Amino acid sequence: LLQTPPLPPPPPPPPAAAGAKAVQQAGLEGLTLATSRSSNSGYKGVTFYPNRQCSKKYQLKVRVGGRKVTLGMFAAAEQAALFYARWEAGRDTSDHAALPPPPPPPAPSTAAGTEAIQQAGGEVGD
Repeated sequence: LLQTPPLPPPPPPPPAAAGAKAVQQAGLEGLTLATSRSSNSGYKGVTFYPNRQCSKKYQLKVRVGGRKVTLGMFAAAEQAALFYARWEAGRDTSDHAALPPPPPPPAPSTAAGTEAIQQAGGEVGD
């Protein structure tokens, strides 16, 4: 009798904090994480490698000019999917571990702004 090899184990659930943070960040950036039924990770371009001997088991590959290019290895599928969404949107992806810069601080209230200007030696105009 021919025996078929056992199926590889399903991907583990993503690290709760890293995966959830990536999903939340995608929402803040107005990005959608592209899903895929044909990928073992559930995300487009992201492949899960359970036998890798490191913490980053999710590989992101894309097609560029007809060739497959690896964009990086990630600890969570959602992190890779967020990077893919940024790449597809044409955003800077030079440092895949970095979060985008924070938004500028809100303008100070009138009273606080007036006091800050006066402390800095400036004049307050009407």
